[in-house]
Amino acid sequence: MSGLALIGAAARGPLTDALRRFGTRRRGTAVQLSFTVPRPVEQVFAFCRDFENFPRLIRALRDVRDHGDGRSHWSASTPSGGTVEWDTVTTKYVPNSVIAWESVGHSPVRMRAILRFLPEDGVTCMKVSVEYQVIEGTMRDALLALTIRSRAGNLSSQIRRLADYLDHALPQPAGAVVGD
Repeated sequence: MSGLALIGAAARGPLTDALRRFGTRRRGTAVQLSFTVPRPVEQVFAFCRDFENFPRLIRALRDVRDHGDGRSHWSASTPSGGTVEWDTVTTKYVPNSVIAWESVGHSPVRMRAILRFLPEDGVTCMKVSVEYQVIEGTMRDALLALTIRSRAGNLSSQIRRLADYLDHALPQPAGAVVGD
């Protein structure tokens, strides 16, 4: 009997580590989508270039602080109600066209995103690609991640809310007729 206890105790560490890794991997996702925002490209780009606006759309984001020099600090909720924080750096910035960023090395979250803005007759077609992977996490977060649905669909719908949000939050463009 004591031999089984020793085997169980020895296996506990590797099993716990494997469960934590699997649950933590499940907390990541990749999303690619495109949609139209009924606003001119300049307005949509101006909103998106200010990363501090993102928590208005993405529920898991608690806070984003833009340092103004291409670096920003992100804070998000974990499944257990904790907080995970990481830093990013802007990797591409072309006004009214492209914004891209990624997390800096050794971050607890590996993140890469690119937003493309395409003007189309007074509206903006957005092409969005976001990948993120939580690298570090607690056992509780890992277990909770195993019980919830994939975040990809949730994240996609929250990103798509940008169109409605901007349509209601910004003043109508000059010459626009309300109700069109």
